[in-house]
Amino acid sequence: MPPRRGYVIRSRSNGGPISPHRFADIAQLAEEFFELSPLGMAILRLEEPDNPAALRILALNPASTIVSDVPTAAVGKRLDLDFPAIARTPFPSQISEVLRTGKAACLGEGPGTYDPTRHFRVTAFAIPPDCVGILFEDITERRKEQRRAHESEVRYRKIFEASSAAICIFDAKGKKLIDANPRFVEMLGLGSAAQIMGKSLDDFGFWDGEYDPLLAQLRVQHSMREAAVTFRTFGGQVRRALVALELFEAGGAEYILGIFWRV
Repeated sequence: MPPRRGYVIRSRSNGGPISPHRFADIAQLAEEFFELSPLGMAILRLEEPDNPAALRILALNPASTIVSDVPTAAVGKRLDLDFPAIARTPFPSQISEVLRTGKAACLGEGPGTYDPTRHFRVTAFAIPPDCVGILFEDITERRKEQRRAHESEVRYRKIFEASSAAICIFDAKGKKLIDANPRFVEMLGLGSAAQIMGKSLDDFGFWDGEYDPLLAQLRVQHSMREAAVTFRTFGGQVRRALVALELFEAGGAEYILGIFWRV
């Protein structure tokens, strides 16, 4: 297929225009890309502007049939005439909105028709003046990673909450408490974590006047074991403890994990 008027195809090697006899090669490569791509692809055309379901299927690549019950033999057919079940879903209205705005849109996520163990994200984009492209992105591995991360977070939270050691996480720069387990709250003589969230360790006298050298040492060593610390409880009692400290980064900020043992 010749290029659209007003466009010049240039080669990657020298930036010069590709001669006309190469256009056939490009068309062949484009066809092979469409057919062999592991990413599901489809092209539809809206034939009646006032009827969102008047979508004719112009092209479907083999990968698209993994996630759709529309076979490649359906090329040339219309949704409203040949696939009424699909025509009654929100799909035609979503496609109509993409064509109206010219903006790509995610149409949703879900399992594949023939392999429900795999999940896909469907994205539509306009191809002016009256066509739309559909992409089916396999997000199975991403979903698995998210699930593993969630499970890991749940396990961490259970250990964090049940630990007999007093544990807290605080902002390394401002010393504001970000998280604390029940044992840490109890160590300070308080009733709930809500009473200390957002407060500074300075409010309880931790490393009073000695924090900056401690932070500088942590930035070199990244961790410390069994350092002595003095602090004040909510009732004003002065107590001592041993603490293990771990410096880490998250979202471009520095945080410190502290694990305390009363002496």
